[in-house]
Amino acid sequence: MKKVLLFLVDSMMPDVLEQCVAENKAPAFQYMMEHGQYINDCATVFPTMTASIDCSLITGVYPDQHTVPGLVWYEPDTKKIINYINGAMPVAKIGIAHCAQNVLYDLNEKHLSRYVKTIHEVLEEQGFVSGSINVIAHRGHKKHTLQLPLALQAVTGGQMPRKVSGPSIFSMGTMAVPNIFRPIPWGMGHTSLGSYGINDAYAIDVLIEVVTSGKQPDFTLVYLPDNDHKLHRSPMKATEHLAAVDQQIARFLNTFQSWEKALEENVFIFISDHGQTTIGLDDSHNIELEKLLASFRLHKLGEEIKKEDEIVICNNERMTYLYPMYDGLTPKIVAAVTGEPRIDLIAWKENGWVHVQNGGRGHNTLKYRKGGGQSDCYGMQWTIEGDLKVLDLQLDSQGNIFFDSYPDALSRLHGALFARNDEVVIITAAPAYEFYSEYAPTHLGGGSHGSLHKRDSLVPLIVAGAKHVMKRPARLVDVKDFILQELAVQAVPV
Repeated sequence: MKKVLLFLVDSMMPDVLEQCVAENKAPAFQYMMEHGQYINDCATVFPTMTASIDCSLITGVYPDQHTVPGLVWYEPDTKKIINYINGAMPVAKIGIAHCAQNVLYDLNEKHLSRYVKTIHEVLEEQGFVSGSINVIAHRGHKKHTLQLPLALQAVTGGQMPRKVSGPSIFSMGTMAVPNIFRPIPWGMGHTSLGSYGINDAYAIDVLIEVVTSGKQPDFTLVYLPDNDHKLHRSPMKATEHLAAVDQQIARFLNTFQSWEKALEENVFIFISDHGQTTIGLDDSHNIELEKLLASFRLHKLGEEIKKEDEIVICNNERMTYLYPMYDGLTPKIVAAVTGEPRIDLIAWKENGWVHVQNGGRGHNTLKYRKGGGQSDCYGMQWTIEGDLKVLDLQLDSQGNIFFDSYPDALSRLHGALFARNDEVVIITAAPAYEFYSEYAPTHLGGGSHGSLHKRDSLVPLIVAGAKHVMKRPARLVDVKDFILQELAVQAVPV
């Protein structure tokens, strides 16, 4: 049986991929597209931020089931902001030790629901071997020891748990190294400048050693982050950035006798977590949340939650969670952000219903809930009331729901709002805008993501060497079951 290799290429976008191929800058991607199935409109998860999407990729469900809401969110039980390392200043204010524990330990051991199984858990319970290289969501049945860099040991005071769960073959940069391959020659990618091995070249180095060792897992998930980092700074060089990713893929393929041989032995799947939207150049493209919410007492980043705090802001770039600290505040928060033309959507939940309205484009509203007689193009059933134009919903002649501006909007928005039980308001930024709050990173003239809009939400999917065809319309949450099908493993009901 063939092995399955899943490459998660951060911020890879369909139009950039197609341009890269057309300009002959991506021979590896082109080869896979010509020898497999290419889908240019796979719907990812919302918010379009890596942490929640990674959890959906390995569990096959939305955040309302796996319970990781985003890259930055608030946990009422601990009265702490959870930040999986987004923005140097916010991390410094919240506490480097706290954020390091969030991403290296708590994400998998505490935040990711135990009521859903990861693909690693399912496979290894069935006698298969699974692998994960540099993916922050990696829960499995094996325990691995983290070897933290000296600088991180110093800032955490040596108090962080050192054992984390993962599949049998597990790599997390230089911090967790499988013992099946020869030491990789030291380079700058091993240092803090290369995020201690969380980079494309190191990931491919590890993958090459794992495969050539003769101990390749039945399934391996590999994360390639460099494209995202570069696009945040220089989206105008998007094809150059993706071409560099292609060079790493080609380097791996060249370790086989031929690329044809690689396909004979493996199923190759390439997917992205999200797209990116280019932000305008001037300060007006930063939506300053402190000014917008000036009538409320806002929690100060880095301080303990106080009784007088009314709102906790959790900024996810082009999407923000606003957490009311008291009952009855939600309508006031919604009123405060309504009418701002740079806000695209406002959403909240009430008694099982999702309520949505446009930010600065009138006061039309829509509400919906799970179950009912209206079916969308993914086979989900809904009850919908109000103005369909709010989410740009389209109906065919049989009354089935299709999506345009906001792909798979109903499931994705529901997933974010119901990821946790606490009350919350979601706001998303219009194209070319992002949110700015206390110490948050900004990307004027660069790329950003997080929103429900299709520019952030549609990703490419390439499947080559497979026995089966990926169903369409495609969603990132369907990839887990597709892989289990390729390996002839019975999917576990959720």
